[in-house]
Amino acid sequence: MDYHLRNGGIKMQLAFFDTNVPKKAKRQAERYMSNYRMIEAIIESKRLELETTMTTNYAPSETQRGNQFHSETERIAYVRLEIEEYDRVKKQLDIVYKALHPKQREIWEERYIAGRSDISIYTEMFIPDRSYYRLKRDMVAKVADALGLIETNYKKLAE
Repeated sequence: MDYHLRNGGIKMQLAFFDTNVPKKAKRQAERYMSNYRMIEAIIESKRLELETTMTTNYAPSETQRGNQFHSETERIAYVRLEIEEYDRVKKQLDIVYKALHPKQREIWEERYIAGRSDISIYTEMFIPDRSYYRLKRDMVAKVADALGLIETNYKKLAE
């Protein structure tokens, strides 16, 4: 661990947190960040899908006539698993979002949810482009790490 003096105090920097994220993990993390507001709507939509299929239907269905590989019960179980996965991702994103620096939250909102360009955001925020991209890179690394999209040094050390 590295120690740095800052404003008269000691700030501990975690040397094992690497902000260099592989391109694939970065794209996945950014996709999750872009869909952050939609995840709740997807969860509710899937829950409604379950509610509408819980009615009893005595008419012959396609699965009864043909050689189908899944039943309605299996489909419902699969949808429930999808809901659990979306719920888990939403909770993880909530935790990361709340833990971010306010400027990083603003970048997340403006870049990934509102879809604005990087240059318009850092110009409006009155921060240098280098600082903006450092904050953005750090934020994407935190999201990717929280979602388990990258293998970090401390995971390698634990093995």
